[in-house]
Amino acid sequence: MQTKTQYKFISPEEQSRFKESINQFSGKAYDSLNIPKDGSLNGSNVWKVLWLNQTGIRTATIPEIYSATDNGMNLRGTYEDGREVILRSNGDLFSNNNYLAQKLAEDLHLTNFDNPYIVKGLGIKRDEKSDYGLSFLVDNDIEVIKAKDFHHKNNRKKFTRINEDYSIDFDKKGEITFYAREDGLSWLYVGVDCDLGSYVVHLASSYDLGRVVVVSDAEGVQKIFEIYISQLKQEAEKQKLEIEEKFSKALRYLQTGKL
Repeated sequence: MQTKTQYKFISPEEQSRFKESINQFSGKAYDSLNIPKDGSLNGSNVWKVLWLNQTGIRTATIPEIYSATDNGMNLRGTYEDGREVILRSNGDLFSNNNYLAQKLAEDLHLTNFDNPYIVKGLGIKRDEKSDYGLSFLVDNDIEVIKAKDFHHKNNRKKFTRINEDYSIDFDKKGEITFYAREDGLSWLYVGVDCDLGSYVVHLASSYDLGRVVVVSDAEGVQKIFEIYISQLKQEAEKQKLEIEEKFSKALRYLQTGKL
């Protein structure tokens, strides 16, 4: 028997786990992740959402957020970030995102941008070259979707539904609106009026109206947690090797007077 997917807002316990987990970051990276700063459950941005998933707290995709509303979850008056980013060009006129857009296009081997790409399943990692102190972690679990309906030509069109394959049922009589920019790197979110946004540029922005929708009874949570543990082990091994190298250099200097 298949378990029905359940949706809820992030709990105090999950928020506490998140806050504790980001203590390994510092500087710009920590500031990008430290959402909210007042100890409440309000606020959201794409870095927080991606890190939650990376650490085993599964959050909703954009189609799942709309599914949550269809199943009675009241999201009017708040915004919810999906765990997807959208790439419309190899680079971004918004300077803070240019490095990340170029790097993501290179990592995914994307060259043709006639239509935008939705990327789902990204992790994050420290990156001092990034204006956010973070960049995207690309592994074998990501999904890249050519999303023609997310083209800027459909900006401000009304629609009735977004499907699991990220196709959009546009309809002039629809009550919700799709918003898009022409190029660059953005993330996907459901706005306060349940509109679909894919145009905001600042990846670390967060407001009090933001909420995180968590998926429970979903497959893959254990796998996500195992990936996180594996990454922690790799990081620990890297730090161990760095310490051993420093020790060897110090010992060599004591013995020979040379580094």
